[in-house]
Amino acid sequence: MNAKKYKKYRIIVILMVVIMALLFQGCGKQKTKVSVRVAVIDTGISTNAISKEHIAEGKNYVDTKLSTEDTYGHGTAVASIILKEAKNTQIVPLVSNVFENGKIKQVDNDTLAQMIRDAVDIYHCRVINLSAGLVLDKESVRRAVEYAEKKNVLIIASAGNDYAENGAVRYYPAAYESVLAVGALNKDGTEIAAFSQRGEWVDVYTVGEQVEIKTLSGNTSVGDGTSYSAAKMTGQAALKIENDAEITVDELKKMLSN
Repeated sequence: MNAKKYKKYRIIVILMVVIMALLFQGCGKQKTKVSVRVAVIDTGISTNAISKEHIAEGKNYVDTKLSTEDTYGHGTAVASIILKEAKNTQIVPLVSNVFENGKIKQVDNDTLAQMIRDAVDIYHCRVINLSAGLVLDKESVRRAVEYAEKKNVLIIASAGNDYAENGAVRYYPAAYESVLAVGALNKDGTEIAAFSQRGEWVDVYTVGEQVEIKTLSGNTSVGDGTSYSAAKMTGQAALKIENDAEITVDELKKMLSN
């Protein structure tokens, strides 16, 4: 090879090395995108309202012989809000309440704790949405919440809707430090909604009045409640995880609280 050809060849090789280095550096900066699984511990999900492509396999903990079809409507409403915020999310319905013979039948505290653990270990969820509110700190639930945090799973819970009747009460699991406790703002987002629990233990507030929801039949309606505020934050959490699979619970909680 003569000197002229060698020089040309050397320039090409150098350019290729530079391009590959830049490509590698660019790949290193990219954040991994994932399909996020979110556990909705609630009344189930109506397949008339939510497309089956967004519903992963779950379980009915009230009665294992029953399906995860919603019998009341609350879980469906929550799921519809989550998917409005993060359309690629996979919802895992874990049924804690069933409407039967005109009454709500629900799981006990220990079963609720097991549902949280199962959401982590069996259903591999990164976020758990909970609208349940316990007045007392129950050890089994507290330990399950701590377990979820250790496994880098964020629990998002509604703060409660009883401020007018019992403003001093703190609901669990929302009141646990590692849980993102969500209160409600009025429809304009200008002040805390009259029904919403509040205080230093509530991490964040977002609109919880006249929130657009899906009903059991799939129709569109509106509803009020901190459950719907929590669902909005759950959707936002799922979206952040979708864009950065390596994000930690602490990072996520701080981002959502600001």
